[in-house]
Amino acid sequence: MENKNINLLIGGFVTLLIGITLIGTIATQSNVVTDKTQIYDETFNLFSSGCYNVTGNPLGQVNGTEDSNCNFTLANVPTTQWKMDDCPLASVIVTNATGTTALTLNTDYLLFTSTGIIQMLNSTLTQGDYLGPTNTTLVDYTYCADDYLNASWGRSILNIVSGFFAIALLIISVGLFYQVLKNENLAGL
Repeated sequence: MENKNINLLIGGFVTLLIGITLIGTIATQSNVVTDKTQIYDETFNLFSSGCYNVTGNPLGQVNGTEDSNCNFTLANVPTTQWKMDDCPLASVIVTNATGTTALTLNTDYLLFTSTGIIQMLNSTLTQGDYLGPTNTTLVDYTYCADDYLNASWGRSILNIVSGFFAIALLIISVGLFYQVLKNENLAGL
């Protein structure tokens, strides 16, 4: 075997190793900018925030819809205009303290997705005894991080980059190995 063939084989293996190493990083970075960020169990305590009026019910009821104390702002609110317009909060689920019972939108709470405000309403499910001894609610939601790619066509293109990168690596490696076989008259040509 000539030095030329050895160089081609080494080049093919190095190309494959570098490609295998980089493809995971490329796919991970693509997902960072094309997937929304998921938040689980952001916690709000209704009692410590002054949401309850204990005079009407010893177990505690939410004061009412006009009470601004019962407005909770989520930690990851949309801060720029494009987020407010094109990428508001999504998949919002508000549950009791154990996370077993989901509260109902427009019955137990109101949601303002462009500002990230959850306004608790006076209902059976928001009473202190129902929410549990900690009087907390848990909120799950998705939001667009600052580096989120807001163009849908851009997300689509970026998501297929790692696939095309893998195909290019395969073609280069197969081409180098085929050249070695051809040089050694093993390719059947």
